[in-house]
Amino acid sequence: MSEQAKTPLQSASEWMDAAARCDLEAITAGMADSCMRYGEPSWMALGKNNYLEGYRQFLISFSNYELEIVNTMAIGNTVVFEMIESATFSKPYPLPDGAVIEPSFQSYTDRVCTWVEVGDDGLITEIRAYIPSTRGALMADAAAASGDRSGN
Repeated sequence: MSEQAKTPLQSASEWMDAAARCDLEAITAGMADSCMRYGEPSWMALGKNNYLEGYRQFLISFSNYELEIVNTMAIGNTVVFEMIESATFSKPYPLPDGAVIEPSFQSYTDRVCTWVEVGDDGLITEIRAYIPSTRGALMADAAAASGDRSGN
């Protein structure tokens, strides 16, 4: 018996479930090599490897990460997830320039939205992440405090 191809909704839901489990191996496997992630901060574009590197560090620096999928909508190859995300900024967050944002040990809870495009092969080809400013503000405050402690 041959296996039926997954629908875009099935593929995207499996990928988002992997994100909720913090399963980086399944997240990686579910993304096309050419996948691009667009989103905050400042609507930057990241290729697959840079996105995964940043996400890996996020999961290290933000403990108790939880992602609850509360709504899903699919049209064609586009799948949109509404979620509630929460975590605590508990470990240092190194930046590409060598600077380090020290943890504030503050927690946040945000409603977030992620829009994904699924290729004909069932892999995620594009991610658009809409993240409210709560996490960004928490990191900005911690960055300012880190700079203040170092004399900047």
